[in-house]
Amino acid sequence: MQVVNHPQGKKTITLSEYKDKLIILDFWATYCSPCIKNFPKLHALQNEFGDKIKVLAVTQEDTDKITRFFKTGAGKGHTYVNSVINDSFLSEYFPFIGVPHIVWINPAGKLLNTTRADEVTHANIKAVVDNENTQMVTKKLIDPNTPLFLSKYLIDGLQIQAFSIFTKGEYSGLPGGNVFRRTKDGKVYGRQITNTSMMNIYHATVDELFNRNGEQFSTSRMIVEVKKPAFLSLIKKDNGEYEKSNQYNYEMIVPEDKADSLFYYMLQDLNRYSDYNGTIEKRMVDCLVLVRTSKKDKIKSKGGKSKNTFPASPSIIINQKLSNMINMISDDTPITLPIVDETGYTSNVDIEVSAVTDLASFKKELNRYDLDLIPAKRSLNMFVIKDK
Repeated sequence: MQVVNHPQGKKTITLSEYKDKLIILDFWATYCSPCIKNFPKLHALQNEFGDKIKVLAVTQEDTDKITRFFKTGAGKGHTYVNSVINDSFLSEYFPFIGVPHIVWINPAGKLLNTTRADEVTHANIKAVVDNENTQMVTKKLIDPNTPLFLSKYLIDGLQIQAFSIFTKGEYSGLPGGNVFRRTKDGKVYGRQITNTSMMNIYHATVDELFNRNGEQFSTSRMIVEVKKPAFLSLIKKDNGEYEKSNQYNYEMIVPEDKADSLFYYMLQDLNRYSDYNGTIEKRMVDCLVLVRTSKKDKIKSKGGKSKNTFPASPSIIINQKLSNMINMISDDTPITLPIVDETGYTSNVDIEVSAVTDLASFKKELNRYDLDLIPAKRSLNMFVIKDK
C-alpha cells in the first residue's frame, strides 16, 4: 500500500509489518474537518502506547491531493500523520459510510470492532492491549439508499406504499445528510434527513411548502415561540463535539401518486410526534422593502453568462432575476429581516457590491443603482413554531 509521512521514509507498506500490535485504521478525507481534528489525539495515543499499537490513517484520495494537503492546506501542521493513500483494498475490505471511520484489528490479526473516532480512547486501547473487555460501541452501518432502519429482508418482493420513522438521538452508522426518493418523472415521494436538529428537519420540510407558494423560505421567515429555543438546534459541547441526544433521524415515504402531498404529510407528522407544533401563518412583521428610487434603469442586464456570488465578497449578480439576489442574502448574513421585493422589475439584472456585511453599507451600495431597502411592516407568510 502507498503511504505518506512514514516515520522511516518508506513509500509502501504491508499490514504484516505491524503483526502482534493493535492496529487502528483511521479512514479519513481532506474535506472532513472532524477527521483532521482527531489527528492530534490519535498521534498522542500512538506516542503513549508506542510499539504496542499502530495508528494508520487511510484515505482513498490521490497522491497529488494529499501532497497539497500536507504542504499547503489544513494538513500543514499534521505532517506526523502516517497515511495510506490511493486506497482501494482496505476500504473494500472494511466498507464504511462516512468518515471518520475506525477499524480495530487486534494483535492476533483479527477484526475486533468498527467504531466512531470518539471510541479511540486510552481506556479502550489499554483494555485491548491487556486482553480485557472494552466498552466500545460498534458502529452499525446503514445504507441511506434503503428506507431508514428498515430491514432489507422485510422489503424483498414487497412494494412500500407508505413509511415513516422518527427517532431521537444520533446514529453513528449514518452521515448527517439528506436522501431524496424520486419517481421516474422526478417527483419527490420520499425524504430522509439524518443526524441533524429539529430545526433543520422543519426547515427542509417548510422550504418546499414555501416554494410551492412561489416564496423563498429562510430563517428570516421564521418565528420561534418556544421556551427553550436552543434545543431546536444542534448543541455544541465544550470539547467542540455536538450533543448526541439532541439529534434526530426522520424519513417519510408516500405512494408515488401522492408525491405532491409528501411535504404536507411531513409537517403533520413532525407536529404529531415531536415536542413542537409548526404552522404557516400570516403575520404582520417588520421587514425591508426593496424599491426603485427613480425611473432610470441602472440595473438592466447586458446579457452574458449568468452569475451570482451573493453574499460573498465581492457580491455580483449577472443576467439573473432580482429575486435570486434576495434569496441569496436571506440566510447567513447580518440582515435578519425578511426582504420584500416591491420594485416591480421583471427583467434580468446586473449588480455588483463589495459585500453584504451590514445593512447600512449594503443600502449605500444599492443606492448607486437607484435601489433602496426601506424599513416597513408587511403581512407575510411566516413559519411559526411553538411548544405543545
